[in-house]
Amino acid sequence: MAKWWLVSWTTYGTWLPGDKRGYCTHRSKVYVPPPIRYAKPGEPTYQPTEHNLVLKLAQSVTDDPVYLTAEQMKVAFDSIVTEIAEIPVVPAILSLGEWHIHWLCYFGPLTIKPIVERVKAAATRELNSRGFSGRRPWTRGCNTRSKATRKECRSAYRYVKRHLEQSCLIHEWPIDPKFLVFDE
Repeated sequence: MAKWWLVSWTTYGTWLPGDKRGYCTHRSKVYVPPPIRYAKPGEPTYQPTEHNLVLKLAQSVTDDPVYLTAEQMKVAFDSIVTEIAEIPVVPAILSLGEWHIHWLCYFGPLTIKPIVERVKAAATRELNSRGFSGRRPWTRGCNTRSKATRKECRSAYRYVKRHLEQSCLIHEWPIDPKFLVFDE
């Protein structure tokens, strides 16, 4: 089976080091165990109170967080979907909310992070052309998690689709049968 990827990124300043939901450090220099909701049985878990100082420091050096309005969400969403159509990847589903994005996609031999930066740049250009404040809307980088089994792919697909309940915009692409791994 082809390896799929669940790629996520946030708007600027909405998920800082020390956040109670857990966090990743840059280039994994420090291991921060997952919060309880993601931990496997017996695995150490993240204790938010132990990271309050890190959060306060991050907040002190960061501008106000960016939360997209409904109109900005639509502009960013449309530009992202349009840009993805120009890239030789096999997208499955995308959700975009006021502060984060999830995208399940097969990238084949392409490198994920430059593609994500291209997609983010397209959305930023479109937002700026429509009067966005001129601040950068997205955090640097993204989070990537490989999905190598049918079960993982189906679970990731459902996870992204459930963001509809959080008032996120959702786009589903028809998938070529040779890549179809989401059948029940």
